[in-house]
Amino acid sequence: MMESKDLVEKDKRLIAIGEKIRMLRKSNPDFINYEVFAFTHRINKVTLQRIERGENYNMESLLKVLDALGVKLTDFFRDLELL
Repeated sequence: MMESKDLVEKDKRLIAIGEKIRMLRKSNPDFINYEVFAFTHRINKVTLQRIERGENYNMESLLKVLDALGVKLTDFFRDLELL
């Protein structure tokens, strides 16, 4: 039986943000593994997973991840094409 959340299509903007976060994280060879990145920067690994999967999260979590990546909010969204 399918859960009701499976029936709801994910917001394409959240997916685009998550894909960019994953790409930025993996661009650092030390953080290819999301668990190492999360542990090193004291970010809840489930929250990081949710962000990278394009699921709902709070802005404070996104800001914490961007800080850990060393990316300014304005720079992050500058070249991100949101649908």
